[in-house]
Amino acid sequence: MPNHSLKHLFAESQAHTPVPEGVEVNGIVLDSRQIQPGNLFVALVGGQVDGHQYIADAYERGAAAVLGTQPLSGSVANYVQVADDRLALAELSAAFYDYPARKLTLIGVTGTDGKTTTANLIYHILRAADLKAGMITTVNALIGDEELDTGFHVTTPEAPDVQRYLRQMVDAGLTHAVMETTSHGLAQQRVGAIKFDLAVVTNITHEHLDYHGSYEKYRAAKGRLFQSLKPDGLAILNRDDASYEFLAELTRARRLSYGQHAESDLRATHIEHGPAGLNFTARHNDNQWQLTSPLIGAYNVSNALAAFAAGVLGLGLPAQSAIQGIASLHAVPGRMQVIDLGQDFTA
Repeated sequence: MPNHSLKHLFAESQAHTPVPEGVEVNGIVLDSRQIQPGNLFVALVGGQVDGHQYIADAYERGAAAVLGTQPLSGSVANYVQVADDRLALAELSAAFYDYPARKLTLIGVTGTDGKTTTANLIYHILRAADLKAGMITTVNALIGDEELDTGFHVTTPEAPDVQRYLRQMVDAGLTHAVMETTSHGLAQQRVGAIKFDLAVVTNITHEHLDYHGSYEKYRAAKGRLFQSLKPDGLAILNRDDASYEFLAELTRARRLSYGQHAESDLRATHIEHGPAGLNFTARHNDNQWQLTSPLIGAYNVSNALAAFAAGVLGLGLPAQSAIQGIASLHAVPGRMQVIDLGQDFTA
């Protein structure tokens, strides 16, 4: 990427202290050990590490500027103080890569269980509809024919990485992107500065309370995805899940529900399970479709239904593309994989 004026990066972000004129940065870094000359170092305050302790090291390694939340004593060149380091990081990362999310149709998927599978199902639907689509999950990023490892496989990549992946998608000519958004990623603004076209929730159960502190805070973190929808966006909610009422009241966007609940907008009926996968009927108003998936497990009915809702009712894609896309996903690595070594039972 070319150099960017620090002043330009702050065009849509607020700073407590004046942003210095004439400073050019060529990258955004969170770890002082990774700094290259000309980088902007963001001194994040984490649960165990305070990045402000490494500001001197950052300048020694050639940082062009530093961003932090604490006032610094004495004269420190090119230091910008902000109120929210995580939000500023997201906003500056988006600006650095020229706001790639604004050039894509973005579908965000969150939930305790089923995020990766549902994101993959939606991605397969988009591809079946001949759309140029990419995907970012906790497992990998798919950009055209390129597959990139996204790190620790447990959370959404950091904001600079998210924006870099989206930029690569735009440069590759992609038009749609599916993003798996974790509660940690949402709470830490890793997808901040992004407005989504569709937001999908799988479920919200009691999980990650060691980090969030309570179920209510965990649920609120998930809810951030639905607060980041565009004004004409669509919230796709699980009518069978305890999170439904909370999210339905939280979002200001249009809502569409799915599930087996009698009041679901898109409802699954006539469900059949077998070692070869799932068969069920999806009903919406006077329309019905027969869906088949090689995935096993009752919860995958919900995942497939959510993906169908996103593709057909959310994006207006042909139902046949959704049916074909769902049927084409045989497994997600590390997610309920079937092991067949000739045994007379299913493993």
